[in-house]
Amino acid sequence: MRVIWGTTDITNYITSIKWGGSKSQVARKLEIEIVNAPYDPNIKALNIKLADKLYLFEDDSMKTELFRGFVVTRERDSQSGSVSYTAYDLCYYTIKSSATYNFKNKTAETITQVVCDDLQIPTGSLAKTGHKQKLLVKNCKIYDIIMKAYTQAHQVDGEDYMVKALKGQLCVVKYGATICTNKLVEGSNVTRATFKETLDKMVNRVRIYDGDGKQIGVVSNSSNIKNYGVFQQTYTKEKGKNATTTAKSKFHGVDKTAKIEAIGFTQAVTGNGIVIQDGATGLKGLFWITEDTHKWVKGVHTMTLSLEFKKSMDAKEV
Repeated sequence: MRVIWGTTDITNYITSIKWGGSKSQVARKLEIEIVNAPYDPNIKALNIKLADKLYLFEDDSMKTELFRGFVVTRERDSQSGSVSYTAYDLCYYTIKSSATYNFKNKTAETITQVVCDDLQIPTGSLAKTGHKQKLLVKNCKIYDIIMKAYTQAHQVDGEDYMVKALKGQLCVVKYGATICTNKLVEGSNVTRATFKETLDKMVNRVRIYDGDGKQIGVVSNSSNIKNYGVFQQTYTKEKGKNATTTAKSKFHGVDKTAKIEAIGFTQAVTGNGIVIQDGATGLKGLFWITEDTHKWVKGVHTMTLSLEFKKSMDAKEV
């Protein structure tokens, strides 16, 4: 790995690197620790300031950029003789800024472009939906505005979307579109695996109402109700949407999640799919990464991944 501060390679000053992100937190994070010896003339002091740019590259003559962000936090520890820095990519602005809008007859991609332009956030590729919608938000996080817009598109087209930063630009891509070329296999590169099931977010019946509060329909997942009982929500019909289709999009089954600790590879990041074979937990097949943490200490790369069995975007209620 190579870490660049502005235009200066500071890799040799670094004792540890931690890089990761998650589906719900959106902004990817880079944490580095640097030797701090102010009284040793043989060790150069690095005056890295808040908002300074940090980059993380693969060790391939810096052809592959993994992270581009800015320093948000720095901390000195005299006891350990180190300085630690935490940087985030530009998606950080979307979770730290709020706005109010009243969009009418706009697509999710247009809404995203508008809010990013207002915050001076550069944009790259924004997934095309073609679905025009209305969206009223008040004092809402920028990230939530974008995902509310794409959630409404998802309710129409069934596609899963996610926000991510790529080389200094905010992009919206299809969630789960990339499958890791490397596999995780018990006895080879997996060091630990855990598996969990829960009914916590179960929805198997949705009652449909009109704007006056009169019930006009109901959709149910009968087999699911038979197994687990009724977990009910309501939905008020919206203009321009098929009420039955939208209500069914609220169904939610058993959540099955897993966590894997393994030898690291940089393609295993949030939003990508990965194939796993682990007999001890019964994990076998294609899973989706919802959170990843990569660490480099003394040249050894390890990672911890949180996984879901069924691909699902970070949907936001409108």
